[in-house]
Amino acid sequence: MAKVLGETARYVTKQSKKKYQWQFLTIFLAAYFFALALGLLIGLSLSKHPYSTIMFLIFIAGIPFIIRLTDRVTDNLEKKRIDFRKGATGEALVGYILAGFPDAYRIIPGVETSFGDIDHVVVGPTGVYAVDTKNWRGIVTADDQGELLLNGRPTKKAAIGNLTRSIMTAKKKIKVRSALDPYVRGVLAFPSARVEAKWGTTGPIHCITDEQLYDYIVEKKKRLTKKEIDSISQAFLATARKDKDFPPAS
Repeated sequence: MAKVLGETARYVTKQSKKKYQWQFLTIFLAAYFFALALGLLIGLSLSKHPYSTIMFLIFIAGIPFIIRLTDRVTDNLEKKRIDFRKGATGEALVGYILAGFPDAYRIIPGVETSFGDIDHVVVGPTGVYAVDTKNWRGIVTADDQGELLLNGRPTKKAAIGNLTRSIMTAKKKIKVRSALDPYVRGVLAFPSARVEAKWGTTGPIHCITDEQLYDYIVEKKKRLTKKEIDSISQAFLATARKDKDFPPAS
């Protein structure tokens, strides 16, 4: 079994929790201001304020608008929360597969960069791999620019471009913490999609299914020694933890 240095799907699980908290806060604030306004109007009515009746009618007329607005906000947050949960499911599946790699491999989940988290970094005898999971459903192909299409349509985010930039950013941090400058192969793993993006059509990033991960990573020529594996994996682990006190390579 590979050694997993961290918690899989930490980022998407955290984001899902945040969306749930925002849902609760939105409903709470809507109820709070509704009760506050109603209490104020009742107070004005009891004090026989000359405009209390008009204000009360305006308040009643605005209730449907407030309800629709609250529903729209909470629905949007719920959709995002579900998307994050789906992403966490895909990451967990890929994390389970990676954890089954041979003992010589190190798995570092959640390496943060300015372009988003790299779901898993795999360091082992065959090299270093940045594995991002896309829990898409449908057919994945590539366009003329080397970006991905899902069912023939562009996706909301540039998956190839984002992972490429994330790898470049992570490598800059690794140079500070390791005497090595390893080549990092970018991999997009699809647990639920049919991958038809042929090799070479997506630049330096390769697109494969979750079932292909073992053969793609493990069944390769050995390139790194145990010392190199330990050094590189610890550097990535320090980056994942944002450990500012991690000593740079001497």
